[in-house]
Amino acid sequence: MDIGFYQAIRGSRVQGRRFDIITNNLANVGTTGFKKDTLTFDRALQEYVKTDLSQGSLRLTGNRLDLALEGDGFFEIETPRGIRYTRNGSFSLNGEGVLVTKNGDPVLGENGTILIGDGDITIDTQGQITVDETVVDTLSVAKFARPERLQKEGLSNCIYNGDEKEIVRPENVLVKQGFLEESNVMVVEEMTKMIETLRTYECYQKMIQIFDETSHKAINEVGRVQ
Repeated sequence: MDIGFYQAIRGSRVQGRRFDIITNNLANVGTTGFKKDTLTFDRALQEYVKTDLSQGSLRLTGNRLDLALEGDGFFEIETPRGIRYTRNGSFSLNGEGVLVTKNGDPVLGENGTILIGDGDITIDTQGQITVDETVVDTLSVAKFARPERLQKEGLSNCIYNGDEKEIVRPENVLVKQGFLEESNVMVVEEMTKMIETLRTYECYQKMIQIFDETSHKAINEVGRVQ
């Protein structure tokens, strides 16, 4: 069968995968700290998903336990599956006064889990946590030498698949108390990509149909013995 037929099938599959990624981006436009994905290709022209780690807009909430990071870096949290990283700073206190994520996972500081308890909570731009003028801990914020090795795991969490030595403390990141980082998904941009993807997908489908019809004619008409 013509190589063009297989190229059309592959092109159609790629556009289908791109459409799924765009749909997921749009579905998470309201997810705090969400980073959009794009479909790209390596030197061997094999497609893979790349996460765009660019900064999202900061939204003022006024909640003292809402935290946002301005600059490169991720909050470090402890989960039943091990250490994970997130940009979703919508935190709260559990029944024991420990700072936790919306999923109930403890947020980590330089001394481990952060016990805050009752009191007036102030968190400065360097992540130092003060309760009633007493320093409790400093938030643990991580940066990665090879951010492309970050892998989304769901629930706004990421796992780092690189060497632990590649995890460093960022120098130019600021912690903003009373703010949350919005997703970096631009709705108009994603909708434009979606329309382009659908049109390209339809073109590939039309090509497949033409190849199929040509093949059918070759078998049933051209190859017929007169």
